[in-house]
Amino acid sequence: SYIPLNLCYCFERRMLPSRSDSAVYYFTKPKIWLKKGWSVKEPKLVIGYPGIGLIGELVVRFLVRFTNAKKVGFITSPFFSNQVVVDKYGNAKLVGVALFIKNRDEGDLLFALGQKHQEVMGGELETTEILLKLFKKLGGKFVYSVGGHLSLENNGVPVWGIASEPDVANMLKEKGITLAPAGTPIVGGAGIALGLCNFFGLKGIGLLGLTRSEKPDFATSKAILEKLSSLLNLSVEYSLLEAEEAKWNKMEEKYREELNKVKLDKALSLLFKKEYKRPEYLG
Repeated sequence: SYIPLNLCYCFERRMLPSRSDSAVYYFTKPKIWLKKGWSVKEPKLVIGYPGIGLIGELVVRFLVRFTNAKKVGFITSPFFSNQVVVDKYGNAKLVGVALFIKNRDEGDLLFALGQKHQEVMGGELETTEILLKLFKKLGGKFVYSVGGHLSLENNGVPVWGIASEPDVANMLKEKGITLAPAGTPIVGGAGIALGLCNFFGLKGIGLLGLTRSEKPDFATSKAILEKLSSLLNLSVEYSLLEAEEAKWNKMEEKYREELNKVKLDKALSLLFKKEYKRPEYLG
């Protein structure tokens, strides 16, 4: 079972005019819900959201599975899509940010896996703020944020680095990571986390995978994992990622077969005059 973490901001209740029952507005702010019975020491935070090429989600989901990290919490927000998603066991699941902990001798890891982007950008800001407040309270100092960036050029550099401050930028250069050009936008919680680091006295690194893919980009996700695993002092084996790619390809092929069947139906064929396009967010 989960209990809400009392971080003050999480429990602020916004009152609307002419209403007296504050409980009605209990969920008008993002909140963190944490399980009991876990511990962590000076963790590093790794953040990933779905987005272009699903790169942020692929990287963090892989690391959660590969390290066998334990789910310890969840962030809810009224700015996520107003729905639940039914899992393969028939259970209703809220959409939010799942939190996982991996305890290890080389330094504990806290993973924040965003399941969707929020529908209002202000929600991304508030959710990231309470995530960083929790991380700071747990004794964390370094944030790693990963995501995708649309690139129409193939210049041989699959990953760009972004730093929260100059000394971190120098560290990235020493690691052989190319810094993102000036003016590069990073949309969503993964980018906002880097921008907020200085306000919380944290250091932050962003890794952007350059992609032109209209489907999950496993190759670029692997390129990020190679850089990130070095930064985290983590030895990685990629069979889980390869299995996930094979699963996606099988799903896509099934989707294509079903689509072709529909196209053969004369009554529906008029809907499919345009060239076939892969599903971007299947699965």
